[in-house]
Amino acid sequence: AGVLDDSDPSSPRVIIPNYFNMPSNCFNPPTALYAICCIDKCEALIDHVESEIQAPHATPERIVRVVSALPSASVPANRTLPQELVARLEQVAQQHDGVVPLHGRLFSQWMHFAYPRECSYPHAAGTTKLMSSKEWSQATGMKSSLGREELERYVEQLRSLDEPADSWQQQQRHEQQQHEQQQQQ
Repeated sequence: AGVLDDSDPSSPRVIIPNYFNMPSNCFNPPTALYAICCIDKCEALIDHVESEIQAPHATPERIVRVVSALPSASVPANRTLPQELVARLEQVAQQHDGVVPLHGRLFSQWMHFAYPRECSYPHAAGTTKLMSSKEWSQATGMKSSLGREELERYVEQLRSLDEPADSWQQQQRHEQQQHEQQQQQ
């Protein structure tokens, strides 16, 4: 199950919920001092990166070497990362004196694109709100799912797009617009 995000027509996406990070996936004992949650597969990947780098930041080249060699359940080891992904990491480094902070949102977003099935996308604080499909339908007045014909029409619209969108840049622009709209309210 996923949600169709067509807020930017040049970069439509399906957002798949990360059930591992949802409150319902944790057991909260009566003491309420801690919660027991399912294992986050991205955490193991980030732990490996941290153990290899052994610093709070690294150059894009070092991160690319470590991540390229790091397999996951859905990504093979010894892969060549897409140039777009490497360029995004270099952009993060440009904002931080040539190094990438390993414990920031931008690196976490980058890890999502490197390991989309293991690492959830970390949205900017305050830009998302957890809703059930019923709550979303009530809030927007729209249906929360598409029928077969609607889905086929939508797929045809996507095929008519000439160029693939830069998903990283589109997401950054979309989040900035959402943040600005919230600030105005």
